[in-house]
Formats: sequence, structure tokens, C-alpha cells
Amino acid sequence: MPNERISRIPPGSRDLLADDVRRRREVQSTWFELAHSRGYDEIIPPTFEYEEVFALAAGRDLASRLIRFLDRDGKIVALRADFTSSIARVAATRLRTEPLPLRLSYAGKVYRQATDDGGHHREAFQLGAELIGDGSAEADVEILRLAIDTLTALGINDFQINIGESRFIEPLLRDFPEEEAERVREAIDRKDRATLEGISGSARFQTPMFVSLLDLIGRAEVLDRAMVLAESDEAWAAIARLQEINSLLAPEERARLVYDLGEIRGQDYYTGIRFEIFIAGAGRSVGAGGRYDGLLGLYGRSAPAVGFMLETDAIADHFLRQEP
Repeated sequence: MPNERISRIPPGSRDLLADDVRRRREVQSTWFELAHSRGYDEIIPPTFEYEEVFALAAGRDLASRLIRFLDRDGKIVALRADFTSSIARVAATRLRTEPLPLRLSYAGKVYRQATDDGGHHREAFQLGAELIGDGSAEADVEILRLAIDTLTALGINDFQINIGESRFIEPLLRDFPEEEAERVREAIDRKDRATLEGISGSARFQTPMFVSLLDLIGRAEVLDRAMVLAESDEAWAAIARLQEINSLLAPEERARLVYDLGEIRGQDYYTGIRFEIFIAGAGRSVGAGGRYDGLLGLYGRSAPAVGFMLETDAIADHFLRQEP
């Protein structure tokens, strides 16, 4: 009998057998064919980096899920937890003298400590793209269109993208102490009306915006309602940007979008649009993206940027569920 420990694999990892591998390779092949046709060059960052690469940009959640270890020199390194951080580092250093914009694509694994919800593994395949050096609404649309066209090229037609704008919510949170602001973010994320009504009715923070966020979800008409509620120049600019994006999309592309002004999940480095991608039957989001204009500056070269990623595993598993 083999040793029990070597006959198993650690929790959060898994063996990928023939059909699993085939589907993932097909997804990656379709992705790179499309990405290359749009001018996105593939990049492969290292599997592990110095911890600071991820800690600089990571929010509290991602920082707590880094898989760290000591290298032979005694320095703390971490397995790649996020492609965007690694690519931002490369763009700000190795590609520092390259003319902008840069269009970069990738596919590979990320490694994170597993969560308790059972929905994620410690290692997972992702694919995605970053458009660096273009701060326009046209760049936002290019990334949204690339995400839409990727799913369509993969034969997935029943999907939607929930899109919000960081600048609509963040000004509301600046007067809160950090821990309380995090509690508010969690309440918005959970659509917890009772908690938000309590905050809105408190003597310190009397604003109808918190509760209104839960109702600002739908097609483009919610942007008109949001514009009336906007309480700051930043919030107004956020809605104006979403309206511009909506006007640049084709009708069939607009039909894929649901505007959710309470959309707050995702990495802390987002500074503009942020979105999540859902496909029918998956039970959770299978991708995400957004604008992160402040990230590259952390690595030494300031430049606006926007990107997206899809979970290759979730897409491949979706196809395997469809097969007879």
C-alpha cells in the first residue's frame, strides 16, 4: 500500500486528466488566436515574485491569501496571486521605454490560499488582457468588447456583465474610519439593506445614497437615475463615463451589460469601471476586470490601464458539464 500522504494531494489542488486538459487547451487556443488578432502580445511573468509586488497592490483579502515562502537568500517571495500586478511591474520596468499603449495578453495559473466558501481552489488557470497607457472610454470599451468576443468565440452565448464605477461609491466612504468603511463595503456587497438603512439614518452620515445603491441596477436607464443622486463631482464623472461607454457600444453589446452602481467587489486597485462576468449555470462570477490608473505608478511608471480576466477552469468546466 502506498503511503497515505503521497497517495493524496493537498486541499485546494487537483489533478487534471485528459478531458480536463483538452478543454483548457481549447479555451486557451481560442483565446490567444483572438487576442493576437487584436494586437495583444502574450507575456509570461514568473510563477513567484518578491512579496512586495503583490502586497503593494493587494487589498486586505488578497494579501491574506498570498502563499509565501523564503528563498535561499532569506527574502520573502510569493507565488503569483494576480496576473495584473505582475504585468504592471513588467510594464513599469522591463517595458518602461516602450511606446504606449501596450496591449498584453496572458494565460496561466494563479495561486492563493483557499477560501472557506468552497468556490475557489488554491491554484487556478486564468486568461486575460491588459491595455496600458490609454485612459479613454474607448479603451474601456475595447476591453469590454474583447471580453464579450472571447466568450462568443468560445461558443458561450448566455452571459452578462455587471458593471459599476469605483468613483461613484468611494467618495461616500472617505469620512468613515477604515474598519467602518470596510463594514460598509461588505454591506453593499451583500446588498444588506438593513445595515445600509441604519448607516443612512445615523446622525453622522445622513445620505440617501447608501440605500439607493441597492436599487441602481439594470439597463442604461439606471444611469439617468444615478446622475440625479450623484453627490460629488467624482460621482457625476463616474456616471458620465458609463454613459459614454454605453454610447460607444453596439446595441448587441449593450444587451450584455447590466449596470450595477453598487458593484464593489474586486481588487482594491480599481479606480474607474469595474465589472464581473457571469455565465448561465456557473453559480458565481467567472471573470472580472476594470480600470486601474494608479497601479503602475506603484512600480515606477505612472500610466492609465484597464484589463480583464476570465477563469479558464470555470469556462472549461462549463463545457464539460454540457457534454453528453
